[in-house]
Amino acid sequence: MLKKCLKHEWKACWKNMALLNGAAIFMGALGGFGFLFSQISELPDLLIVLYLFAYVLIVIAASVMTQVLMIQRYYKNLFTDEGYLTNVLPVSATDHILSKMLVFGAWSILNALSVLASFAFLLLPSAIRYFTANTLLFYNKTMTFSDFLSYLWAQITCVADAAFSLIGITNHIGMALFSIVGFFASLFFGILLFYAAISIGSLVSSHKILTAVLSYIGMTTVIQIFGGISIVRVFQDSTPTAVVTTSSVSTLIITVVLCVVLFLICRYILSRRLNLS
Repeated sequence: MLKKCLKHEWKACWKNMALLNGAAIFMGALGGFGFLFSQISELPDLLIVLYLFAYVLIVIAASVMTQVLMIQRYYKNLFTDEGYLTNVLPVSATDHILSKMLVFGAWSILNALSVLASFAFLLLPSAIRYFTANTLLFYNKTMTFSDFLSYLWAQITCVADAAFSLIGITNHIGMALFSIVGFFASLFFGILLFYAAISIGSLVSSHKILTAVLSYIGMTTVIQIFGGISIVRVFQDSTPTAVVTTSSVSTLIITVVLCVVLFLICRYILSRRLNLS
């Protein structure tokens, strides 16, 4: 049943999501190839200002609206008039939450990739044109664009190796696994925090959205306070290396535990305390 729920969720929202993120990529490509085939100095200043304003607006709108529409989807589909139909379907609360969470997560990742692609389309054509005609003087070294990218990648991997070695991870497979688990834990924690706030807001008969907003603020405040207290204690009782190790591992564990707790809150309210009044 989860597979069918995922398919339904994807079909219900992919058009709006694709339009938003496609617009961001299109604006980046439009500016990048426009600057590639013309000199910026030859373009009117007003045209450049208007384009950059529209570009920033669309990229921000794509990121914000991706979050807003997916949050709205959870609320409208489960806790408004649509909920009368959705909740009588032979689908468990677990499948409802998982399907919405996974589709939300997928579109969050696709949104981030679309923003990166937009920046790449905007900047790379002009950068490639510049470096084909010029070389870069960097730290008193003359290098081409490809040399610069190789140098940049080497520095990034060097910093990553040093950072992960502080928490006892010295091989690339371990680094990759730790990064992947941490990324998805943080991603789903953010989504489930929204879902839990909306679920709690549904318990009241009126002002559901206001209650959800206050619940979200309250939960984030409590989590930040306890997180800050735990970090202070780690700094007081540990060496610098132990601080990095303990804080990184403990943060990951706490994030995973919070994901489970928030998921259980959503499932309990959806299955036992559903209020559509």
